[in-house]
Amino acid sequence: MSTTVPVSFVEQYEAEVKHVYQREGSKLRGTVRTRNQVGAKRIYFPILGKGKATKKSRHADVVPMDLEHTRAEADMEDFYAPEYVDDLDQAKTNWSIASEYARSSGWALGRQTDEILFDAMGETSNEVSITTVNDNGGELTLKSIAEGMWKNMAQNDVPMDGRLYAVMNPKTMAELFQITEATSTDFVTQQLLESGSEPPMYMGFRWMTHTGVPEDIRGFFYHTTAVGHGISRDIQTSIDWIPQKVSTLVNSWMSMGATIIDEDGVFKLVD
Repeated sequence: MSTTVPVSFVEQYEAEVKHVYQREGSKLRGTVRTRNQVGAKRIYFPILGKGKATKKSRHADVVPMDLEHTRAEADMEDFYAPEYVDDLDQAKTNWSIASEYARSSGWALGRQTDEILFDAMGETSNEVSITTVNDNGGELTLKSIAEGMWKNMAQNDVPMDGRLYAVMNPKTMAELFQITEATSTDFVTQQLLESGSEPPMYMGFRWMTHTGVPEDIRGFFYHTTAVGHGISRDIQTSIDWIPQKVSTLVNSWMSMGATIIDEDGVFKLVD
């Protein structure tokens, strides 16, 4: 890092880009299982199979459950969000370029985080068609939620423990608002239109709107522990003076990957 770049500039930018990434950059990072392993090219998520209890007669040996040990894996990829700050631009502006570039850099890495998570979830073979489930066409209804998603999750023994998420595109979320049971206080204690930091809860799912849902998919229903986000290198920042550009290069980057850990807990909703 060039010593000609003021230390205060460096510290301010680095602090702000981390803050922005955590708070506004990614909407999904806190909804999945995250595992950090510095320097790893591939991060593994261990999976423990189901056990079964057995009987035993007096003085007989107990029968081990022989739990199956498997693992899911996520290959790491490197992502960068650089930008140049022209020296004369800094001199002419009366607003903090560092702050604005920090936001842009953090949001870019956050969007990339959500993109790789959506790509991973999109690989699930668990697909529910609204048109197939419904009796009245291709709009989201109480029946499509109950029979299409809730029922499937329950049959797969996915725990209804407050860590189930429904991440929908804006069109599908708008259809949800038309369901009386989803928005009326007669049926739910926390309305879907209520603002706040916590996603609203309905039918056991925490509902979120996301404009990054892939175009051919309406949304995803998943349990936190069913999707893995591996981080080999969390956000790093460098700020360097580039003489031939007469500019300061501000750059943030991270190394990460995503995978489905347990497909029983991931479903995608399509038309």
